[in-house]
Amino acid sequence: MIDARQPRAARVLIIDDDATALELFEQMLVERGYVVRALLTVEAGLAEAAIHPPDAILLDLHLPLTDGLQGLRRLRAAPLHLSTPVAILTGDYFLDDEVARELQSLGARIHFKPVWDADLCQIVEALVRQQTEQSQ
Repeated sequence: MIDARQPRAARVLIIDDDATALELFEQMLVERGYVVRALLTVEAGLAEAAIHPPDAILLDLHLPLTDGLQGLRRLRAAPLHLSTPVAILTGDYFLDDEVARELQSLGARIHFKPVWDADLCQIVEALVRQQTEQSQ
């Protein structure tokens, strides 16, 4: 029996083309009680977000076919996702200033890889907290 007083587990969508990182991130978050969907492409991630809106998104910047910036633009074009909290994860320490400004103007937080267990949890907790505050 479902207890209506129990809060719903936060849904996290991870989009990264590194299957090993994807699996590791997913495992770490599932162990902490999150419901996680981990996908390899922006197209798959956007389709998933349209069907099952996430509470937070972790998005790799450098992806094949459609990169994270293009994916974030498309995500923000959907009214449902205008304010979905997004963290951009990138190993690009020399991120172009113009790209960084656009990511931030689209409401994304930028974090640099490698992302360790505690860092990942703090990032996701902050995103979920932001989503909860926006919903109230």
